[in-house]
Amino acid sequence: MAVATSTTLWWTLRQTQELAQPYQQSDLWYVSSIHSELARVSLLAHNVADHGTSASELRERLDVLLSTLDTSAQAPRISTQLRDALPHTARNLDELLHQAEAWSQRLGAAGADGAAVAADIVGGSDAQLDTVRKAVAAVHLLNTQQTDRARQQLHDRFKVLSAVLGSLLAGTALLVWRLVRDARLASAMSQQLAQANRQLEVRVASRTRKIEEGRALLSFILDTSPSDVVLADVENGKVHFINHQLTERLGLKAPPQTLFLHQLLHDPAVGESLMQALDQYGQVDALEAQIGEHHPSWRSLSARLIEVDGRLAHLLWGFDISRHKELESQLRELATRDALTGLLNRRAFMEGGTALFDHCRRHAQPCTVLMIDIDHFKRINDQHGHQTGDAALRACAQAIESALRDADLLGRLGGEEFAALLPHSSTSSAFKITERIRDALARMHLASPDGQPLSLTVSIGMAEMEPTHPGIEPLLADADRALYRAKATGRNKVLACEPAIQQP
Repeated sequence: MAVATSTTLWWTLRQTQELAQPYQQSDLWYVSSIHSELARVSLLAHNVADHGTSASELRERLDVLLSTLDTSAQAPRISTQLRDALPHTARNLDELLHQAEAWSQRLGAAGADGAAVAADIVGGSDAQLDTVRKAVAAVHLLNTQQTDRARQQLHDRFKVLSAVLGSLLAGTALLVWRLVRDARLASAMSQQLAQANRQLEVRVASRTRKIEEGRALLSFILDTSPSDVVLADVENGKVHFINHQLTERLGLKAPPQTLFLHQLLHDPAVGESLMQALDQYGQVDALEAQIGEHHPSWRSLSARLIEVDGRLAHLLWGFDISRHKELESQLRELATRDALTGLLNRRAFMEGGTALFDHCRRHAQPCTVLMIDIDHFKRINDQHGHQTGDAALRACAQAIESALRDADLLGRLGGEEFAALLPHSSTSSAFKITERIRDALARMHLASPDGQPLSLTVSIGMAEMEPTHPGIEPLLADADRALYRAKATGRNKVLACEPAIQQP
């Protein structure tokens, strides 16, 4: 009702303001002003034609007429309503504007005869005055009709206003009656509310006691759980709960007062990704990460964004997967290492070698591959048994590895054949490394089962990376051909791959 009353008063004031506004800027005033200014221009033109007034005064009066016609580009000269209702009158006023502009331009032209122009104005102004007088009459008639319509609309509006005011009066009476009735009902209900409030307080106290008991039980369960559990505020990191196991895992003697989740993770990048996932999705499941700063251990972490006491909090729990990660590492080692020598197997060597090969090519660095084969190794197996042969393979692998650099890659391709990739090494520098390998094998102390010393030699083929090598496999093939030549020409030697002969 208050809204209806306010709306009615606002509407009444607005109608009153519209009635109080003057109509000096209406179309009738506009056309009448044009008629007055045109009459002054006509009178002044008569004086100029009779040489009673200067042409400059006539030009100034024409400028006043033009300003009255409103030639600016910011506003229309004639209202849209007038153009729609009286198009003929609007065209006549536009023609008057063009005529006045022509008169003004002629008076402003250098050397123009003011008396002649004034005579033209006198000759044309009478007709224009008659046209404007007709326009005044037409606009006056139009305004009279509009005023009648506006008066009728105002009459209808005031009838509506009377109906609204009558409704408001009836509503006010009804409101007073209901207020009296509601006051009596409120008095009766206040007594019932007081009784219900006492009963509610008893129930709330009982419910609060049960909630506290439930929280205590939940805290006991989580504290004795083998999982890591923490509940902390998102904004200030206030710790709502942290169990005993996680406190010990962090190396703390007492639960911390504040803790942010990303501080738990050993890798800052993983912590940042955890926080981004929580912010975006509100939860993270089974994230494998290390927690702890000094002695990190692997955990499978899950987290949720929940509300605690009206504030957002992070709930995180995790399970120990250190043994699982250890088994993964062992399986990865078994999958990439040769079981007998501990060197990289063929697949792992090819993967690592491809990466080093591409690195050297990308940075325009030399790269050399060695193919190493133990001479007459089958004779050792046939004469002394495979156990002695396995021991010899392990010893040779250790000797070759000790002669290489840390950046070099060594693997067992099969049987008694080894391969080494030497990044940033040309053929000349690789020769020095092969001599170290041969010297290391010569200094080995191996003995047969009957105590006789065993001496081993190796044949080595090498190939340096060329622009024609598309990958590591053609490079290994070139080194293998050099190894074949070394074995075919007497063994116990090092040969480099001969450059390919260009076909004509």
